[in-house]
Amino acid sequence: MSRESHVGKVISSGFWLYLSTIISNLQGFFYWLIISRIAGGSVVGTVSAIVGLSSLISGLISLGITTGLSRYTGLCIGIKKSNECASEYLWTSVYFSLLIYIIGGILVFIYSKFFGGAGSYSTEELTIAALLVFVGFAGSFTSFLQSLLLTKYIFISVVAAAIFKFTLGVLLVYFGYGWVGAALGYFVSTVVQFVINSYHSLKITGFKIYFSKDKLKELLRAGIPSWLPGVISTIGQWFGVILLYGTIGSLETGSYFIASQLANVVLNISNILNGLLLPVLSGLSDGRKRVGSRVFRISLALMLPVSFYIMVYPTLLLDIFGKELSSGSIPLVILLFGSIPVAFSGFVSSLVYAYGDYLTILKSGLITNVPRVILYFILVPKMSGIGAAISFTTGSYLGALYLLYIAYKLQVQFKKKEIAILISVPLIFSVLLFFVRLSWYLGMLIMASSYLIYIKEKIVTKEDLKEISRALLGEERTSLLYQKMRPILEPLFE
Repeated sequence: MSRESHVGKVISSGFWLYLSTIISNLQGFFYWLIISRIAGGSVVGTVSAIVGLSSLISGLISLGITTGLSRYTGLCIGIKKSNECASEYLWTSVYFSLLIYIIGGILVFIYSKFFGGAGSYSTEELTIAALLVFVGFAGSFTSFLQSLLLTKYIFISVVAAAIFKFTLGVLLVYFGYGWVGAALGYFVSTVVQFVINSYHSLKITGFKIYFSKDKLKELLRAGIPSWLPGVISTIGQWFGVILLYGTIGSLETGSYFIASQLANVVLNISNILNGLLLPVLSGLSDGRKRVGSRVFRISLALMLPVSFYIMVYPTLLLDIFGKELSSGSIPLVILLFGSIPVAFSGFVSSLVYAYGDYLTILKSGLITNVPRVILYFILVPKMSGIGAAISFTTGSYLGALYLLYIAYKLQVQFKKKEIAILISVPLIFSVLLFFVRLSWYLGMLIMASSYLIYIKEKIVTKEDLKEISRALLGEERTSLLYQKMRPILEPLFE
C-alpha cells in the first residue's frame, strides 16, 4: 500500500470517527441544553462530576490495555497480515478488561455503601459511578475496530447510543428524576455502544474463549508506558471538573464542563486524525515520518480556522444554554488557545509510539499532566473555571515543548513557511474580527477564506484535496465532482 493510500485511509477513517464525535457532541449539546432548561445548570454539574469520577477510576485500573491492543492489532494486520493474530490479542484484552472493571465497579459500590455522603459525593452518586466504571471493559471492542480503521461501525454505534441516551435521559429528567435520570442516560448509551461494537468485532473474529499470558504481557508492556501518563491525562482532563464540584459548586462545574466539551469538538479535528496514525504507522516499515507529517499538516489546516473563529465568537453557542452556563466563554477561549500544541503533541506521540519508544511517551505524559494537576489545586479554588482552563492549557504547552525537542532528535522535517501560513492566516483574520466586531455570519465567511488562501499558497495541495475527496466520497464521485468544480479549482492551483 502506498504512502498516499495510507493517508487516505487515515482521512477516511478519521472522517467517520470525527463525524461520530460531531454526532455525539451535537446530541450532548442538545441533551444538556434541554436538561439545563428543565432541571437547571446544577444537574449538568452533578452528572459531569460523576462522569469525571468514573473516568478517573476507569483510567486508573485500565493499565493501558486498549492502547497496547491498538498497537498489536496494527502490527498483526499491517505487517503479519493475520486476522487470527489480531483476534488473539482482542480476546486476551477483553477477558482481562472484564475482570479488572468488574472488580473496580464492585469496590466503588462497596465504598458507596460504607462511605457515601462523607465527601462531595452522595451514596446514590457513587452507585451510578460504579455502574459507569463496570461498563468500561467495552473499550476493547472500540479500540479493535478503530485499529482496523473500521470507524464506520463506531459511527453507527455512536448514533444508536445517542438516540437511546437522549430519549431515556431527557424523559427521566422530565418526569422528575433529576440528575439520576441524566446519569442513567449516560449508562444506557455506553451499553448500546458495547452491544453494537462487540457485534461487529465478533463478525470479524468470532466468539472465542481465548486467553494468553504471553500476549497479555505484550499488551501490558506496550500499554503501561502510556497508562501512567494516560491516568495523569485523565486526571488532567477531569480533575478540574471534580475539584470545581467539591470546592465551588455544581453550577460552576456545569459551566466549565460545557465549555470543555465545545473545545473538544474543535480539538478532536486533529486529535482523531493523529490518533488514527498509531495503528497505521505501527504497520509501516518505512515512511512513518513523511505520512505522519502530511496528516499533521492537513489536520492543522482543517482545525485552525474553526478554532480561531470560536475564540472570537465564544458566546455564540454558550448563550443558548442560558445565563446560568454562559460564563464559560473565557475558559472556552483559553482551552482553544492550546489547540496548536495539542495537535502537535498528538502527531509526535503517535510517531514515537509507533517506533516503540515507550519511555518517551511516559515522559511526555508526565511533563504535560503533572503541572496541570498541581495548577488545578492552586488556581481552581481562586479562579474557578478560568483557573481550570489555564491549568489545562499550560500543561499542553509544556508537553508540546518537550515533544518538539523529541521531534528534533528524530529529525522530523517541518516546513516553517507552511506552518507560519497555517497559523498566521486565521490569526490575522481573528484579530481583525475581534476589533471590527462583525456579525457572526460575516465573520464565518471571512474566516472560511483561510481555506482558499491555504489552497492558493499550496499549503493544501491538489493531491491533498484529491486524497481527502477519495477518502470521503470514493474515486468515482471525486472524479465527477472535480469535473464540475474544475473551472473554480484550476485557477486556485495556478
